[in-house]
Amino acid sequence: MNKIRLLLIYTALPLFCAMIFGSPAYGQGGGNTQKRTVSGMVTDENDNPVSRPPHIVQGTTTGTTTTAGKFTIQVTPASILEVKFLGYKTAEVKVGTQTNLTIKLETTSETIQDVVVTALGMTRERKSLGYSVGDIKGEAFEKVRELNVINSLAGREPGLIISQTAGGPSGSSHVEIRGSSMLTGNNQPLYVVDGMPIDNTNFGSANKDGGYDLGDGISSINPDDIENISVLKGPAASALYGSQAGNGVIMITTKKASSRKGQSLGVEINSTTTVEQQLTRFDDVQYIYGQGSNGRIYGTIDDRSNSSKSWGPKIDKNLKIWYFDNVLRPYTISNHGIEDFFRLGVTANNSITLNKIYKDAGIRLSYSDLRNRDIVPNSGMNRSTFTVRTNTKIGRKIDVDVKVNYVYEKVNNRPALAGDRNNEGKNLSSLPSTYDLYLLRDNYKDEEGKYYNWNGDVNRVNPYWIINEMSNTSKKNRLISSASISYKITDKLKFKLSGGADITEFSFEDFAPISTPSHESGYLKTQTNSNRTINADAVLTYSTNLGKNMSLVGTAGLNLYRVDNFQTTITGKDMAEPEIKKINSFSDKTIVESPYQRQINSAYAMVNLGYKNFAYLDVTVRADNTSTLINNTYVYPSVSGSFIFSELLPSSVSKILSFGKVRASWAEVGNDTSPYQMSLNYALYPHPVGGVSSGQISNSTVPNRDLKPTRTRSWEVGTELYFLNKRIVLDFTYYSQTSRDQIRHVNTSISTGYSTALLNSGVLTNKGIEIKLNTIPVKTKNWQWDLGFNFARNSNKVHSLGESQMYEVENAEWVGAAGVRVMAVVGEELGTIMGKDYKRNENGDIIVDPTTGIPSVSDNYTALGNAHWKFTGGMYTNVRFKNWNLSAIFDIKVGADLYTSTMRGTYSSGRSKKTLKGRDGWYQSEEGRLAAGLETAAWNPTGGYLVDGVVQVKNDDGTISWAPNTRYCNPESYWNFISNNIPQFFVLDNSYVKIREMTLSYSFPRRMIGKALGGLPLSFVARNPLIIFKNVPNIDPDSNYNNGNGKGIEYGSLPSRRSFGFNINLKF
Repeated sequence: MNKIRLLLIYTALPLFCAMIFGSPAYGQGGGNTQKRTVSGMVTDENDNPVSRPPHIVQGTTTGTTTTAGKFTIQVTPASILEVKFLGYKTAEVKVGTQTNLTIKLETTSETIQDVVVTALGMTRERKSLGYSVGDIKGEAFEKVRELNVINSLAGREPGLIISQTAGGPSGSSHVEIRGSSMLTGNNQPLYVVDGMPIDNTNFGSANKDGGYDLGDGISSINPDDIENISVLKGPAASALYGSQAGNGVIMITTKKASSRKGQSLGVEINSTTTVEQQLTRFDDVQYIYGQGSNGRIYGTIDDRSNSSKSWGPKIDKNLKIWYFDNVLRPYTISNHGIEDFFRLGVTANNSITLNKIYKDAGIRLSYSDLRNRDIVPNSGMNRSTFTVRTNTKIGRKIDVDVKVNYVYEKVNNRPALAGDRNNEGKNLSSLPSTYDLYLLRDNYKDEEGKYYNWNGDVNRVNPYWIINEMSNTSKKNRLISSASISYKITDKLKFKLSGGADITEFSFEDFAPISTPSHESGYLKTQTNSNRTINADAVLTYSTNLGKNMSLVGTAGLNLYRVDNFQTTITGKDMAEPEIKKINSFSDKTIVESPYQRQINSAYAMVNLGYKNFAYLDVTVRADNTSTLINNTYVYPSVSGSFIFSELLPSSVSKILSFGKVRASWAEVGNDTSPYQMSLNYALYPHPVGGVSSGQISNSTVPNRDLKPTRTRSWEVGTELYFLNKRIVLDFTYYSQTSRDQIRHVNTSISTGYSTALLNSGVLTNKGIEIKLNTIPVKTKNWQWDLGFNFARNSNKVHSLGESQMYEVENAEWVGAAGVRVMAVVGEELGTIMGKDYKRNENGDIIVDPTTGIPSVSDNYTALGNAHWKFTGGMYTNVRFKNWNLSAIFDIKVGADLYTSTMRGTYSSGRSKKTLKGRDGWYQSEEGRLAAGLETAAWNPTGGYLVDGVVQVKNDDGTISWAPNTRYCNPESYWNFISNNIPQFFVLDNSYVKIREMTLSYSFPRRMIGKALGGLPLSFVARNPLIIFKNVPNIDPDSNYNNGNGKGIEYGSLPSRRSFGFNINLKF
């Protein structure tokens, strides 16, 4: 024991001395000991003083005084000054006889990577942070330019999960950081652009019954304008945003004016053109049996109800079939299948940027034009974006930054989703292989222009009627503006006033002409949204040195955040003027108006302490006063710290471990509720009595004046290690967060006059690890290979739900008699998929009905799977050879389950290859029965589908035993029964591996382009080119029908898109 104590003392004593007296490397002096005072200025490449105190090293730091850009230091003639500043190359200057120095620093791409944008838009050194922050540079978005830039982050950051709806290019995306912290809401992060929290509202999304995905707010951001994106993952990183940051924050910093050295005007042209095609195709399809039922083709003019069934006889060109257009055709595989409905899509994205640099000011203007022709016929979108940003310095004390961004977007014919009768994907998925798709194309309306009923099913509208006669159009006008003015009161004290507005005017029109199934008299719905978000901050920052070794930065601020939204929905029925597609053409009109207001007033403060550039401590606090709660003031604190232990290591170790850091943090953030939940709301009674209108309480939920915000408390620890001068970089994080007081609706007694009550009940936890490894395996003059991996494992468990054991998050009632539900179940991961299963005996065998050969169904709902990913990850690779670059990003997700109703449809309709088993045997048995002249009940089938199960046998002594099932059943009856009653069969492992993007680039050398061009890279680009592995047939495993919490359910998904094309980028 004494030896252990001595070893600890000998180990700890040098480290303690190094912390108190400085690293031995800083104690080395220079030859001439005659000291004198030297002062000077440190500037950037444009001769402007750097904005913060530089780090000056020269043997010893004794006598060094630094302020923003200036320094005074005691030196000897032999001293060599080492000047370090964040984002710039280290400069070494020999003092000699000089007494006044001007040191100009050069920017460097390597050091700038260690600068990240954190909460409130503050730029900080990564090494000083006590929490994990993901950082993606804007160059990542310039070649493969996603229509929604947030999708470009997929696979790049551990703990960041991005999925898209089946709504196509104009659809929204679901973004989740470190799991779900709330049972209700969409669990999406806050988006902040240049300090301005922007609105990410989805003005409409599909539910289980159908509808449209009307897109989201983040898709309006032009990728060419992005300087970098920071992902603030944990509560400690986002705590300064308080109740807005319960799900994390994504910070987007846009570009300022810049130009090449010696050039006052910079011009950049960026152009990408791609073609789109289906990424997924129907790969689980049989081509042996065609249209019909029970092995037959019914009717002289074929029974239209069988147009979505593939249970007919074997395909035979000698057979003839009457189609709905009264034409007799051979019973063969059609020349035009489902894939022929879709076309080749095209997307052109072109932008031009102008940069003008003045002595103390700069202005940047950019214009982007995006035009998309989708793979769904008559669908597409246009988006124009104009941005101007100017920054100027007035004297030495005032900095002004102003930005205005305008977006116009128009989308034609968004696809309907989920169970919508107008969902083309759903309506096509069960089309038999003998059914020629072009029959639907050429016969979707009759001679009078009315809907031609091809199948007798109002829930499966002809897709060509949908794209040619029906229509929907949305238009968006959006203005995002922000401005800030900074005033340097003294060298240590600065005041900043900033504000911004996000104003969106959105309209959506959905039209169905007369004779459309379920809208036979015509239908028109118009929805308009006016949304205004206002944000303002006043911030005071004080920075100073506390003695020779410690620095302090203190920040205090006030914030105002306000949202005003007004929605008007007008629905018209009974179209009186068929030729005029306006709301006044309808005789039956209803108007619904929905206002929405929310405001948060906040005060916050932050203290950053630094010791000798290797120990840091941050403390923050924010108080929010929110309008959506009665007891409405809540405080959200955080504390974090980091220790750069590599600063204390000897130089022999630093050659291998060039940087080493440990970090830790603790924080608390929150989430409040929607407006108008705390008080009674009144409206006119819809049915006047005696011609007199009366008022009524319109609430369906009991107001809860004691409601509190959901509070998420978190801690995390991590380390960052750089080996071999950053040839290997490892970042590891472990986190644990608990979200208490879940805000959720519970059913209440109808006698109260309300259907639900809103209360705080439930605890969710998220615990996990994140690993990011970046390596450079090869680095020579002509070759460099960058290889990166990321991995995340998050356990998102439900710990309590008050008095209940489960809570419904989403359901799929369209499944049939046994609906599917996504539930929060105590003790399980959030996202339990529940439904009915086979009924089994005590041995686990499937119980079969001995009279029909059909399996029995369990009485209770049971867990069929879970929609939560067990782990996620990604891989990045880039190979450079001289002027060539080849890069790819892989997205990996493992372990979640998915209920796929598209697969269910292929089984119930007989299209799936798996439905072939037993058909020949059953049809032969039926021929035998008919030849024998027996009814079905009197016939024991000789072939068909044999369920692997048991039947109950009653023995002579009255006991019960089990015997193997020997009764065959009709495969068509079996699969229809399974589809409608036992969803377990269609719950699959949803794991996949995708290539998210690939680029092959060539940068033309200077000798080829001359001095006029600053650069000319030409790239072949691909987005979502390949799914390397998946389990779910026919569809993209990434498919969702909305961007809410209803993960784990898919229905009628359209094919996702993959794109190939070229990008050219010219810089003048």
